Amino acid sequence: METKNNSCLITKKVLHTGKKSVSFTSGTKVLFHFQTRKCDEEKTVIDDSRKLGKPMELVLGKKFKFEVWETIVQMMALNEVASFTVDKSLASGYPFISKTLREAGSKPQSEQRHHCCGVTLQNEGIGYDDLNQLIKEPSDLEFIIELLKVESPEEYQKESWQMNEEEKLKAVPELHAEGNTLFKNKDYKAASEKYGQAIGLLEQLML
Repeated sequence: METKNNSCLITKKVLHTGKKSVSFTSGTKVLFHFQTRKCDEEKTVIDDSRKLGKPMELVLGKKFKFEVWETIVQMMALNEVASFTVDKSLASGYPFISKTLREAGSKPQSEQRHHCCGVTLQNEGIGYDDLNQLIKEPSDLEFIIELLKVESPEEYQKESWQMNEEEKLKAVPELHAEGNTLFKNKDYKAASEKYGQAIGLLEQLML
């Protein structure tokens, strides 16, 4: 099955039907594997999350720097595998996302520590030949996505950066209580982590 969206700039082809439809709201967390290919004759693979070591985690509505991923995952069912061909006008930011993902979890080498100012970008690129080429010669991209998991905002513990002021105020006494329980059970390390999280939220609220 093939469908088009976003003024025909995104074309979807289902490769494996999903188990069930899901609803997406702001704050929904999605977990998915992806493979990125250039739309050339060789279907050149640019990135593969399985080779990068872990699936992609995305929280909808948090101004992720590559908005097209937010768009396409919301066109999917749980456990569906689909191919999305995305026009180059929507994919121009991908080289910078790819650089970040490639370097996440590994120690950046000194020559990779570039500030992406205009002069540096023009003279040195972003540290990867294939990505530099993609910046110079933009291409339509194909994303093969497998939607692994979908969690509503109520189903997972939010990171501090995802919380508003009210949520932080509510979380502080809850974390303190959890810390006290762990301390009574002599799990001092876990208790210390809970207390630390509570203090961190308090510091953010004070600021």
